[in-house]
Amino acid sequence: MTTIRIQAKGAMLAAVALCAFMLAGCQGHTPQAAADNYLNNLKLYNYPATYQALSHQDQVDRTMDQFLSEIPMAPDVSKDWFKGILRTYDYKVGDAKTDGDKSIVTVSVTRPDLALWERTIDAGLSGDQTPDSIAQKNLQENTYPKVTYDDNMVMVQQGGEWRLLVDFPFKENIIKEHKDAVDLYHKHDYDKAIPAYQKILDELDKEQATGNAGLKFQYGRELADIQNAQKQLPDAQAYIPKIVLSDVDMKMSASRVPGIFGKMTNSGDKAIDEVQFTVTYYEGKGKSKKDVFTEVHTPVATPLEFTNFGRPLLPFVPGETRSFGFRLTAAPEIQQKATPDLTVTSIVFTQSGAPLPKPAAPSPSPGASPAAAGSAAAAPAPAGAPNH
Repeated sequence: MTTIRIQAKGAMLAAVALCAFMLAGCQGHTPQAAADNYLNNLKLYNYPATYQALSHQDQVDRTMDQFLSEIPMAPDVSKDWFKGILRTYDYKVGDAKTDGDKSIVTVSVTRPDLALWERTIDAGLSGDQTPDSIAQKNLQENTYPKVTYDDNMVMVQQGGEWRLLVDFPFKENIIKEHKDAVDLYHKHDYDKAIPAYQKILDELDKEQATGNAGLKFQYGRELADIQNAQKQLPDAQAYIPKIVLSDVDMKMSASRVPGIFGKMTNSGDKAIDEVQFTVTYYEGKGKSKKDVFTEVHTPVATPLEFTNFGRPLLPFVPGETRSFGFRLTAAPEIQQKATPDLTVTSIVFTQSGAPLPKPAAPSPSPGASPAAAGSAAAAPAPAGAPNH
């Protein structure tokens, strides 16, 4: 009897071991299981395991230290926010499309809507509150806006295992192209910004690499906002007279360079994300008057993307008055001989669905020296007071 029990117990243990072995094999030998294993290690902050899950070429392209600054399928946030926001990420591994030694695994991602969240917090700040403290409270209480989309994980079979294909050089190039496209938007050059975004989306479509679908989702939302801003151009141009300039004067900046300082008031009924000024220098009078130089400045430039709560994301709201100031870039000889004229040449209405902040009290003119706070006579005589 004893012998029979031992044999039965041994058989049972062998069966359990076989099941465990088969389960472990499944985890490493199907694309979905390999993807799920990577994501589980990511959520556990097991970075060595996530790095080892990369394809051979990806490990050649990035050292472990480099990998830690651009972890695939992880939030694109600063180190201070990384773990807290990663904890909120919910990944659901779905179907896989396998073709030979490559497989594309669909992953549903639910995470904080970072840009919307940041603007929402900034709009509601009061007293001694800081964006960081409110964000931490939101994380603890799970009270932040969320977004859900499908991303992809591209797996390649190497050495009998499915490994993650990232293509870091491609991602690096995409991020650079995106930065350039955003810069074009902030210059209000829609004719170049929109094709630049469309080119990025096409490249993300063609290249099979992990995380491309997530980037396409993010950049696609930005493109939609920019396209909408372009459609609103006639209304935006008609709104420009409602940006009222006052107390405009030329003064020396804190760096002892001539600048233009003043105030602007949004006297209309729409919130604005971008305001663009043009300074045009004229020589001569009457029929002989001609422009000799122009420079463009953007006193209101609200980021499209999440900034890690690093700066206030506050649209220029109806009824608000803001101080502005910027250094002039024209050559000294132009500033001495020509007369500058300041005009509002372009605006962009707010596209975000975040609540609007209450108008704030005007802030001091940025960059003005103490002497500049007095009369224009306190500064060396520059070209001439701008018309407005």
